[in-house]
Amino acid sequence: VMRLSITCLLAALGLLLTVTPARAQLNYSATANCSSTPTGHVEWPVDNPVWTFDYTRPSHSAGIDGSGLELHNVHYRGYLILRRAHTPILNVEYDPGGCGCFRDWSDSEAGMAVTNPRPSPENCLADADAGTVETTCDINLGGGSGGDAGSFRGVAIEDYGDELVLTSHMSAGWYRYRIKWHFYLDGRIWPEYSFSASSATCTSEGHRHHVYWRFDFDLLTGQPGNGPDQVWEVNPATGSRTMFTEEAQGTWGDPEDGIFWAVRDARARAGYVIRPSAADLELPVDNFSKVDFMAVRYVPGNYDDGSTGCPINPNVSQLDNNESLVGQDVVFWYRSGALHNAGNPWECDIVGPTLLPFRRDRPPTGADDDEPTLEEFLSHAPIEAAAAAATMPDGYELERAQPNPFNPTTTVRFRVADAQRVTLALYDALGRRVATLYEGYAEAGRHESVRVDGSGLPSGTYTVVLEGEAVRGTTRVVLIK
Repeated sequence: VMRLSITCLLAALGLLLTVTPARAQLNYSATANCSSTPTGHVEWPVDNPVWTFDYTRPSHSAGIDGSGLELHNVHYRGYLILRRAHTPILNVEYDPGGCGCFRDWSDSEAGMAVTNPRPSPENCLADADAGTVETTCDINLGGGSGGDAGSFRGVAIEDYGDELVLTSHMSAGWYRYRIKWHFYLDGRIWPEYSFSASSATCTSEGHRHHVYWRFDFDLLTGQPGNGPDQVWEVNPATGSRTMFTEEAQGTWGDPEDGIFWAVRDARARAGYVIRPSAADLELPVDNFSKVDFMAVRYVPGNYDDGSTGCPINPNVSQLDNNESLVGQDVVFWYRSGALHNAGNPWECDIVGPTLLPFRRDRPPTGADDDEPTLEEFLSHAPIEAAAAAATMPDGYELERAQPNPFNPTTTVRFRVADAQRVTLALYDALGRRVATLYEGYAEAGRHESVRVDGSGLPSGTYTVVLEGEAVRGTTRVVLIK
């Protein structure tokens, strides 16, 4: 596939004549800076955020060939889940006599149809009405024959009430790739990927698509009392549970066994299961796709296999070279694939695993535990204050202000393990209360973000004091004018 860079002048002129529709009533907060990395920030629902994260549009994504719609610093109910999640490796192989093989790219955005695109300078973000985003995949699933559905490029957000969906659309020659991230209130994540085509060049020949998800889980990192992350393989058919102590790669074997994987905080005994979808299981691994999963040690800046060749190369320094995973930051790779049948150039294949939260019912002991039960992995219960109690051994968490030093404002976050009435106040160097920052009822485990306004105060060192029915803590802030 030859990489194309085409400016569609007519489409651009058409946008100049388009009247931007009125913004929909949103139940999320989203920002965008179209030329930045990350591109924006999302909080949902807006009144009491369950999910908060940053995102990067495909055109600014990391890696040799880009990595699609990236997520950064994904938090569920205030707990860090994923440091980064994206798709840095994408390839395709044709049947013998077809069109060969390709290592495709994921940083070229294609047009899609959306409602409520934001005006400049946020024109790469659309507050789309739920169920209205249309891509080439949607055209083809509806009996169409390729083409792009619209001219919007960037990220579209749809709010279904109990589900939030982010969508981006990408092109690589005649191929069209769609990536969606589905977030649910109960803690589930569905990373969805689709393979389709806008023209019939070669796509009527039988071929196999593969996309490799890179999940950098950093469960509860940065919170007091969290333990090391572990990667487990679980076989429900036999009840076996295997923890990887060294970098590993492999396949799910017999699909009837239902093998899945889990990343788990050893101390809080909570984490996420990576469960293959039925669509993924339909395309077994072969000499081209090579692996269904890899558990590797995190190396800063290593987002792919460093190769421009067609098939993935898992046995390189960036990926699996038998390093220890004990006490290390781990990254989990997962392959999604689809067989594109010959004679059907307009096929659209939808794949992707499900990420399911789990936690152990028994309270944490404060020590690492390497013997999880099968029932723990099958619990499908979200991380909550009770499961992460080990992260608040004193019954509260009062974070360092950001930024600090500051002028004229900064933000302090706190949470309590048990629901209670609390006060957050600011004191000067002489011990005088100069401001009450928060006063009221604090829910268990919920992060409260409090703004500190120093515009009417002199420069100096101040103390933020958290006081409740069962907690007391302090942190220092420095005001410099």
